[in-house]
Amino acid sequence: MSQISSIIGNLPGMGSLIETYEAAITWGPAYQLLWWNGYINANAIDSGNTPTWKLRPGLVLGQRWTDGTYTNYSPTATDGSQIASAVLAYGLRMQDVLTGVNTTKFYAIVVGGRVKGANLIGLDNLARAQLSSKFIFDDNIVGNAPYDWIGFQTKTANYPLVATDNFSLFDNTGATGEVDLTLPAIANGYKFGLHCSVSQTFKFVSFEGGNIVGDTATRSTVSVAAIGGGLLIYSNAAGTKWYVSNYSSGSQTVSYS
Repeated sequence: MSQISSIIGNLPGMGSLIETYEAAITWGPAYQLLWWNGYINANAIDSGNTPTWKLRPGLVLGQRWTDGTYTNYSPTATDGSQIASAVLAYGLRMQDVLTGVNTTKFYAIVVGGRVKGANLIGLDNLARAQLSSKFIFDDNIVGNAPYDWIGFQTKTANYPLVATDNFSLFDNTGATGEVDLTLPAIANGYKFGLHCSVSQTFKFVSFEGGNIVGDTATRSTVSVAAIGGGLLIYSNAAGTKWYVSNYSSGSQTVSYS
């Protein structure tokens, strides 16, 4: 029985609003999207909606490894849904009209094409990076990287990194003193690199302090200071810690504080 049965017998005239929908998720013709039919897990939720079992169009989905069903993307999950792989095409009610029980649904999903980043629900930096091989974002910013680095920048003075610097590699060519790169407020999906091209201290500084996983403890800064020194720093899935990789040429000293 369809959802229409829930309004049979109502008085004639305009009724109260039942559901609202977000703006269209695509920025091009719908036929340019890559469509698929997927099983939506009964326990999928839209945490920003009320009730949460009403899934809005544009909800980012991940696929569970155990049964192949799709559920809401969650960067800290361990069942496969931590990898963003699809987007819900249309709004979907997970609760059965007659029984009031959430049930698995067979529904249209989008697995590639042109999408509006601002209209995707649950999209974060990590999900952008995971989806970027199949989706083209209209805003083409954080995490939308076809390869390791989307940009290269030279800094000779202290600089606060911003979201649009994500997936950028920095050098200190021309610097005559220490250069500090202050990381943005931590969120998942960030990755930055630095490479010393002159023998001056080149440093990543945590915005919050005390969340860079360092030598023997969590630290607030990490740096190199010799030509050929290089560091990668990236945030974990939970968006709580910065992890560091040393990719220096030869033997270089990495300093923490």
